[in-house]
Amino acid sequence: MASFSNVSNFNLLGLTALLTVLFASGAGKQKDVEYKDITFIVMSQPNSFHAKRAHLLKEDFEKQIKQLNLKGDDRPGLYLLHETKGLPSLGVWTLFPVFSVFPDVFPSTPWVFFCEEETRIKLPKLLNLLTRFDSSKNVFLGRGLHDAQISIIHHFYGSDDPGAFAFPDLRAGFLLSQPLVARLAEMMKDLPGADLNSIDFNIDPKHEFARYLLEKLDTSLTELTELCVLDSEDCATYDNLKFPQCGAAIPDEDLSVAVKTCGKFHADRVPVVKKTWSQESSNIEYFSDVDDPSIPTITLGVPNTERGHCGKTMAIIRRAAEKKEFADKKWLLIADDDTIISLQKLRLMLACYDASEDIALGERYGYMSARGYGYDYITGGGGMLFSWPLLKQLAKECTCPSDDSPDDMILGMCLKRMGITITHSPYIHQARMEDYSADFLKHRSHVSFHKHWDSDPVATYKFLQTDVTSKHDEL
Repeated sequence: MASFSNVSNFNLLGLTALLTVLFASGAGKQKDVEYKDITFIVMSQPNSFHAKRAHLLKEDFEKQIKQLNLKGDDRPGLYLLHETKGLPSLGVWTLFPVFSVFPDVFPSTPWVFFCEEETRIKLPKLLNLLTRFDSSKNVFLGRGLHDAQISIIHHFYGSDDPGAFAFPDLRAGFLLSQPLVARLAEMMKDLPGADLNSIDFNIDPKHEFARYLLEKLDTSLTELTELCVLDSEDCATYDNLKFPQCGAAIPDEDLSVAVKTCGKFHADRVPVVKKTWSQESSNIEYFSDVDDPSIPTITLGVPNTERGHCGKTMAIIRRAAEKKEFADKKWLLIADDDTIISLQKLRLMLACYDASEDIALGERYGYMSARGYGYDYITGGGGMLFSWPLLKQLAKECTCPSDDSPDDMILGMCLKRMGITITHSPYIHQARMEDYSADFLKHRSHVSFHKHWDSDPVATYKFLQTDVTSKHDEL
């Protein structure tokens, strides 16, 4: 029988060997990380409201820097994209153009953190979180979102198992290690010719970017519960806002609503609008190719078209800009007859914006925007909003190549030519509720969705109406 001392010696030797293996592999090893090792990039927008929100994030960041007594070279850098010099003029919201100029515009640090203007960062907790990861390897960290089914907004990706693919929730922020950043910078340096998975239309940048990292750099998202949307003690980041509320909603009379329809949808789509969101407005009009006094409709001499509806949309814009009875309006909403929207929430949201500015507001899509050329546009199904000064300019300067040209894309080209940057709203949606990740839906209020196909539009409207005036943070 082995003596007690021999057993003890055996156990000690075994433990020593085990620890040697563990530390050699990096498991359980604390990595040295300093605050200056992180570059923070905020996906901010130039619109005055959004710029103000981004500056509040910066103020909170600087307050922490002061509390941590970080000075000079010990300070981490924070960049608001709408103020950063040297970036391409188009497409930075898709992320790819940011990397095309990365070595010249941003410092080379072990970690780069991307987030939205409403993200809040707890610097000590984030630093502690990064001690678990090796910045010399390809590392992609974030709060994971998953699709329950294939979705048009994600180019029907992942048909075998869409839920297996994780993409980051920008509200919580995500992190890239330096080797990934350097490789992306190399791949994007000739941006117009870069291989971007042949995706010409940019719809959901967080999904498209994660897919690119997986397919081109064999790097998938490492999901972290410490990157949060709802704040808690363990969170290193969180989303500061559920819904923008800047005081009282704008008056009903300040918002003119135009619904595009046609004769074949008078019997099925229009009754849904009448039953739901049209009851929230006394300034709603229906534009069709057919006179129907029971609705009633307005015809503008533009025939119905099967493809795009540029002729009809521009006729609506010119009519609103020219009629004297619209002179005191502040906003025009152009919606489809299968748009589902909460006008009460929309009017609350619009209180945050200055209607005297040139504003085109909605869900931003892009055509070739990730390549640094092409143009951005407001995708029409969720609703397109125009401030009245911009509306008058569009009436004068924008024309359709043909009546059936795509209205949202033609307007996007016009806005680019006019030097107007589209303001993106994360609360307006082009697709159905079913097309979005459940985790994305449940932690943020929403203003609109689109389409009746394989969905219950009345149930969707009831979902939109929840928490209209409660549980919203004051700005």
